[in-house]
Amino acid sequence: MGNNQDDQITTVEYSQPIRLLGGAEVASCLLRPLVDSSMPLVCADGGANTAMEFGLTPELIIGDMDSFNGSFDGPVIHLSEQNTTDFEKCLYSVNAPLYLGYGFMGGQIDHQLTALSVLVRYPERRVILCGEKDICFCCPKQLDIDLPKGTRVSVFPMSDTKMSSTGLKWPLDGIELSPTTRTGTSNQATGTLVSLMMESGDAVVILPSKCLDAAKRALTSG
Repeated sequence: MGNNQDDQITTVEYSQPIRLLGGAEVASCLLRPLVDSSMPLVCADGGANTAMEFGLTPELIIGDMDSFNGSFDGPVIHLSEQNTTDFEKCLYSVNAPLYLGYGFMGGQIDHQLTALSVLVRYPERRVILCGEKDICFCCPKQLDIDLPKGTRVSVFPMSDTKMSSTGLKWPLDGIELSPTTRTGTSNQATGTLVSLMMESGDAVVILPSKCLDAAKRALTSG
């Protein structure tokens, strides 16, 4: 299997952004940026199967190892606890300035919802999940992002949430957002700087996939 670290509390440090690869299907449009990237590749358990399929060699595999069925001679952090997903195990085991996650947005809807909940449980981690049409990330306390006029900007609350905004067609000031009452989906950028200021609660920002570079700049600028 590889050089195992069984249930040891450890944190692997990276000074550069990394790719995280999960076990869900990766859309064909994402394969080229995933394969061509020179960023370190960390696989969440079954994501290593996808990596091997496309000729990628992980630097590290993390998870309870109930899905990976290949052979790997590199380091493995084997965490058998069942209170967290393999995605979450990666986030508490790896520290990096930015994480680009592939293979978390496709597949079963319950897995996708769980991935979104993990994002807001680790707000200090700058994670962007990349899907076929959308990217999403946990909204930081202050987000400033340059987006072209008319860009779809969705803010989905993961709890009772209050925030203020500038640069949106429909401002969010004074609106109480909640997953059970009112969400902030399908708003639009006005063409000026979009700013979101979180007052309370947790939310996920969802943007078209073409906005990945803008999101990367916004999340790493501070």
